[in-house]
Order: sequence, then C-alpha cells, then structure tokens
Amino acid sequence: MEKKNEFDRLLWNPDIAPAKVKNWGYLPLLGVWASIAAPNSMLVGSVGILFGFNIIQVILISLLGDLITLVPLIIQSHGAVKYGLAEPQLDRTRFGIWGTYIPSWIRFFVAMGFFGVQTFLITEATVGIALEIEGKAYLLSKYSAVTPEILVSNFPCLFWGTFIIIIVVQTIILLLAKPIKASPSLKVLGYVMPIVSIISLTATFLYFVSLYPKALSIAFNQPFKPINVYDLSILLIFLTSNIHATQIISWPDIMRFGKSFKHMLVGQVGLPIFYTLVVAYGAIMSAITKVVTNSVTYDPSLLVVRFITEPLIAILILLAYSFTMLNTNIFSNVVPPVYDLNNTFPSKLSWYKGTIIVTLLGIMIGAWSLYLKGAYVYFSTWIDDISGLLGPIAGIIVADYAILKKFNIKVEDVYKRLGEYTYYKGFNINAIIALIIPFFIVFEPLYGPKILILELMKDASWISGFLISLGTYLLLCKIVNRKIIKRN
Repeated sequence: MEKKNEFDRLLWNPDIAPAKVKNWGYLPLLGVWASIAAPNSMLVGSVGILFGFNIIQVILISLLGDLITLVPLIIQSHGAVKYGLAEPQLDRTRFGIWGTYIPSWIRFFVAMGFFGVQTFLITEATVGIALEIEGKAYLLSKYSAVTPEILVSNFPCLFWGTFIIIIVVQTIILLLAKPIKASPSLKVLGYVMPIVSIISLTATFLYFVSLYPKALSIAFNQPFKPINVYDLSILLIFLTSNIHATQIISWPDIMRFGKSFKHMLVGQVGLPIFYTLVVAYGAIMSAITKVVTNSVTYDPSLLVVRFITEPLIAILILLAYSFTMLNTNIFSNVVPPVYDLNNTFPSKLSWYKGTIIVTLLGIMIGAWSLYLKGAYVYFSTWIDDISGLLGPIAGIIVADYAILKKFNIKVEDVYKRLGEYTYYKGFNINAIIALIIPFFIVFEPLYGPKILILELMKDASWISGFLISLGTYLLLCKIVNRKIIKRN
C-alpha cells in the first residue's frame, strides 16, 4: 500500500504498511513452529516432571494447552494473512488508533523479559560447549541435579562474557532482516531451522534414552499424580505454561507474509505436532534423571552437560540447541517488540533503530533472574503473571474481530487519524475497560485477601483473563449499541 495524503504521518511508515510481498508458503509457516519447538519447549516437559506429574500426564496437559492455543491463534492469524498487517496495526481496529499502544506496550514488556530469559538459555548451551571443549564439564558431575544457579556460580566470567556475545549475534541477524521485502533472512531461518531443530532434538532424545534403558522403563511406570486442592494449583500453573500466550498475540507479525489463509491453517498444524513431541522428549529425559539420581535436572542444556559423557556428542547437541533457541528468540521475542516500537513512533523509528533499542532494553529488564531462582519460582511468577497480562488481550481480539466484526476490517482507516478506528479520541473505551477489569480480578491474590477461588483463577491466569475480557467486552458493546439505537 502506497502512502496516501489522508494517512497520518504518526500512523504510517513503510515498515508497518500492509505487506507487499506475501510469499511464505506451507513449509516456512509450518517450520516456524518446528523451530520454536526447541529446547525451551523441552524445558516445559521437564518442569512437568519436577512438579510431580508422570510422563503421560505431562503430555496430556501439554496437548490440552496446544488445543486451547489454536482457537485464538487461528483467529489472530486470519487478520494478518488477509490484510497483511502486523499485530500492532490490527490492534488499532479493536483498541483505537492511540489505544493500540496499551496492548503494544504490554506485549513489548513481555517480549523484553523473554528476550533476556531466552538469551540466558542460549548462553547456557554455549557455555556448555566451552566446558566440553576445555574438558571441564566433569566438574558438574558431582551434583545430582545441575541448576542454572550452579552453572553461573561456578563459571561467572565465562557465562556473562558469552551472554554479551550472544546478544551481539542476535542483533546482527535482526539488522539483516528487511520487513518490506518479507524479511528474507527470517524466511531463510524458517526453512533451515525446523530441520535442524527436529532432527537434533530427536537424535538427542534417542541417544539419551539408549544410555539408560532400565531407567526408561522405570520412568514410564511411575503412578499418576493425584490431584487435591494444592495439586490443582500446580496443575493450573503447568497448564497455563503450555498455553502459548506470546505466540497468540505475536503471530500476525510473521503470518502477515503468508500466501493465503489455507497456507496459514496448514502451518498451524505444526503446533500440536511438534510442540507436544518435544515436550514429551523433555518429560521422558528428565524422568530418567529422576530415576538415576533421585532428583530432576530440568534445564535441557545442563541435562546434556551432566548426563552425556561423550564430549563430541555433547558439543554437537549443544550447538544445535544454541541455533534453535536463537531462532526462537528472534521469531518470538525480538520481531514483535520491534513492530510495537514502530507502531508507537512510526515517523521516527525504523526497523534498524527499533532493533537496537529492543536489544538494549532486553538486557536491562533482566527477567532471567527469576529463572535463576528455580523452575517453580519462574513458572509461578513470571510465566503465570505474563499469561494474566496477555490472556485479556486475546479475549478482546476474539470478541472484536471474530464475533463483532465478522473477520472484516477497513485497512485504510488503520492509518487515518479520523476514521472508523478513532472511536473516542483514538481510544476504544469498551476495550480498555474490558482489559482492565480482568487485571484486577486475576491479580487480586497479589494485593488482596487470599480467597481460594481467586487464587485458582490466578493460577489459571490466561484462561481466566481471556474469558473475563471476552465476556466483558461483548457485554459493554451490547449496552453501548442499545443506547445508540434508543437515541436514534
């Protein structure tokens, strides 16, 4: 779309205009899921074992999370493919041309936190390679379970130096991406990384279980975890961690380059297939470590360093881990916030400036500190809290785009100061109210009295926020429409 005179300079620049080149077919779209089903997805499966579930329970809960994800994900992606718009521009149609900054900055904050965590995970794998090369990996074998804190405390200079190098590498890759030309460097990753990801993870899994055949048999015979009130809390936290809250909100930034809705739909099949498979790998491998050492090593890279004693094989696995997690970080945690920045300052920020800013802020937020404190702290605080922030946004998206607008929007009005999406002075008040109300309800246990039902709603933060915002938004719109009809 060429810039028109009626387009506001604060609402339009070439990077956020509808995608001109839409040439992503089945393979790259399917491949994005295959590459995102990386070692960090294995981490989720491993944490399920740490939480006390057996292998079958972990797989079933993971699959349920995938199926919950697919509904809003497909609705989200439809708008991106049909109109070629990234998420911040789509959000102008439901929150208003200025109100869009609210979900954009929530998403921006979340992505920045994950950028740091994911960079931390990449650093772990890279440090593992260095330890294998230097012959120092054996120093970690004295621990029955190796945690991120143990790795960092034993090799602080090596770890943080590597951390900085990884950040620079990611920045260079992003600077080579050109969104106006359908992000060619990202598209190449979309073709290459899925193959690397699935082959490396499968090979790692098969090799690992071959080392511990007796432990594998014992691991599969563990009883189901009974679900009482306390365990229901753990179950809801774990289910929430399997709902892809960030992908639901961010997926249009990639899907806008899709050839057609059919291509996008086939591409989404990769979620329940690849993700559940990799979660199963993580669950089985960590269940084996529990049998062998009576404790759970849940971090995928540290699991390799601790339990695979052949240095060359460990190095090859960790190299593959590093590349696949790098790819995940780029697609999930860097591309979306760059679009958010461009959406906020379209006349002043380009893709290149946005990339530099995102990288610097990602370092400064430092959400990785929660991961350092342990898996339960990380999942029950960071993962659960950001899910509570993103769930209400997804609820409003589904209510507005699918139910009220029937999958139709006016693209040109997205870039106009005075158009259909101006609402009230640029803000859709109904959407903002429907966003705020679930925040107060879902996060009540953090500031109010401890009430069991509210605590469970907090544990199931994404589902709670999604349903409350969806219902609230539809109700508010119905009330407003009735008042308009009565006035006329």
